[in-house]
Amino acid sequence: MDEGTLDAIGLHPDGPVKRMMYWQSVASLVSPGGILVITSCSRTKDELVQEVENFNQRKLGTTLSEGALASDVVVFKYLDHVQAYPNVDGVCIATVAFLHT
Repeated sequence: MDEGTLDAIGLHPDGPVKRMMYWQSVASLVSPGGILVITSCSRTKDELVQEVENFNQRKLGTTLSEGALASDVVVFKYLDHVQAYPNVDGVCIATVAFLHT
């Protein structure tokens, strides 16, 4: 369960590098078949799904160069989401679940 960690990492001056480190760490912490739930106050459902797809694509490029099959590379797959709601400041709060494959 991530409740704001990814948001906070995005504020770091080295945000893109820190986000790659975040996804590598989360991928090793969540067991295959496990579910990662992210609640964000700064990203929409679609932005979170895109971030996961970007991570999968980076992983795909690295792993294919090592000889793995593309079907074995997808790390997280969109599972479901809770309807996004605006908070008091008008910022959207999104909660999205991903399955570790």
